[in-house]
Amino acid sequence: MPPASRRTALLATVLGVATAGVLVLDLARPALAEPVRVAAATVAAPAQRLVAGWDDGRVLELTTERDELAARVDALEQQLRGREQLEALDRSAAVPRERPLLPARVVAFAPVASPVGGRTVTLDVGERDGVRTDQTVVDAEGLVGRVLRVAPRSADVLLLGDADVVVGVRFGEQGALGSVQATPVPGLPTRGHGKLTLTVMGDSPVAVGDEVVTLGSPDGVPYAAGIPLGTVTSLDPDRGQLDRTAVVRPHVDTDTLDLVAVVLTDVPAGDQP
Repeated sequence: MPPASRRTALLATVLGVATAGVLVLDLARPALAEPVRVAAATVAAPAQRLVAGWDDGRVLELTTERDELAARVDALEQQLRGREQLEALDRSAAVPRERPLLPARVVAFAPVASPVGGRTVTLDVGERDGVRTDQTVVDAEGLVGRVLRVAPRSADVLLLGDADVVVGVRFGEQGALGSVQATPVPGLPTRGHGKLTLTVMGDSPVAVGDEVVTLGSPDGVPYAAGIPLGTVTSLDPDRGQLDRTAVVRPHVDTDTLDLVAVVLTDVPAGDQP
């Protein structure tokens, strides 16, 4: 704070304390308050003239400077968070290394009730950056979803946990096969938010704590192989369903997405030799 501003703030504080003291004394002993009021007015007069000398233009100028500094601080903090997120994404074991990654930021979202259908988020990258439909999207924790629609400079991602998303997976130490989806099979109660259903293929054992990863698709579309998806948290009782099932908690919280990465399947046109 400039020296002049500090002096003004100090004077304002002193005036406030003095005024409060006069009011208390005036209420308690009115006769004794008169000399104090005169002394307070004598002391306050220079400060009042100083404050009065600050016209509206100067106040507006200081307010604008304060707001500009606050905006710069916010921008620097956002850059720092973005850099930390990029570093976490680069270090993450959840990110496939055999294909190039395109960092992207979530700029919008659509709820399930949206007219376009599906629970989606919109990224700030698109076809001109090499994004294609059905490419895998990840963050530092694991699978986010797949690209649903692409525009020149943006892309919509259908999120893991949407009712229409079914992902082939492997789970447990033996890499047993199964599938994960949000909708439970007939005979099971509706899952709560952030819970998915693992359906076991065959007679493979499943246990609480088993890690679940993507099985992978031909050419990595729509899901690359080996991406962490979630952890088995409980086993469903046998209620007459055809296959054994379990509850999976996904690693990625799709309600708080920010920086993600698109797993590219080909080189953007601008990068061709």
